[in-house]
Amino acid sequence: MTFKSISALVAVGAALTLSLNPVAHAAPSLHVGIAYDTGGVGDHSINDAAAAAIGAVQKRFGVSVDATVTIGTDTDRESRMRALLSKGCDPVIVVGSGYAATVKKVSIDFPDHKFAIFNDATVDSLNVAALVFSEAQGGYLAGVTAALVSKKQRVGLIGSVGQSKAYENGFLAGAKATSKKIVIDIKYAGDDAGSFATSMIDSGSDVLFLTTAGSDSAVFAAVVAANKTGKTVGLIGVEPDQYLTLSANARKYIVASVVKRFDKALIDFIVEANADRMLTDVINPELGVYGHRYGLAESAIELSLWSPAAAKYAKAINSAAAKALKLSTLG
Repeated sequence: MTFKSISALVAVGAALTLSLNPVAHAAPSLHVGIAYDTGGVGDHSINDAAAAAIGAVQKRFGVSVDATVTIGTDTDRESRMRALLSKGCDPVIVVGSGYAATVKKVSIDFPDHKFAIFNDATVDSLNVAALVFSEAQGGYLAGVTAALVSKKQRVGLIGSVGQSKAYENGFLAGAKATSKKIVIDIKYAGDDAGSFATSMIDSGSDVLFLTTAGSDSAVFAAVVAANKTGKTVGLIGVEPDQYLTLSANARKYIVASVVKRFDKALIDFIVEANADRMLTDVINPELGVYGHRYGLAESAIELSLWSPAAAKYAKAINSAAAKALKLSTLG
């Protein structure tokens, strides 16, 4: 039996009874603009998640879309946003926290337009909706999975320097709730994620949770190299469809992926925009940030299980979703 035929894709959030409210069709005349982060579509990361969401919105509502990709400077981000607005785009969606300062500035100049930003909850403008996700809940499910799969009862988390501790907090809680014997290594990397992965593997970690933005080829290479030497090391990631986009050598060592359902968030935003409203849930009352934070309750955090080792624990992981729901959605 091949690996593909025995792998499993389990949407943990779908196991819950809660779901999004029915939505009405948006007017076909709605002209949506989207500004992708550096790398654009094909990065196997946040841009691909946003592109999939835009595709879902187009299929469901028939809206027209203009897209652009930044080269990464604040000046370029601003010029690309203004170019979308000059084409008549309203609303305009930006992808990633790199746009935070820019979308705040541009939204002030266009108070009658609607904006949304994925994966950032710092913009305090009433016409900017933050579309963010409960990383603590996703981290919890990853921690449960890692603890169940680990044979050595030693696991690791590799994050990005400057990343919030939400994934870490959830991961620690999930792993410790699953196994009292579990040992957990935590590292935050700049450009040295691969060396951290090798160090963790050498120290005995046999499941790594990679929360860095974008696909980190150095970490995949470290995992593949370790398995070639006879070690059994698995990787849990946070990339959309990561399993499907990796090489065969790397793919077979992917245990699971934490998935943020950008499509659910964007559909909500588009429905509100079509009705000339904004998503105005309070995300941060001190900063005055509005939008919506999505989690398991909306089936917007999912866990895809890719390995046979993880698939056999699907029932236990689904059960853990109820505990993850109790975590604060503020992270």
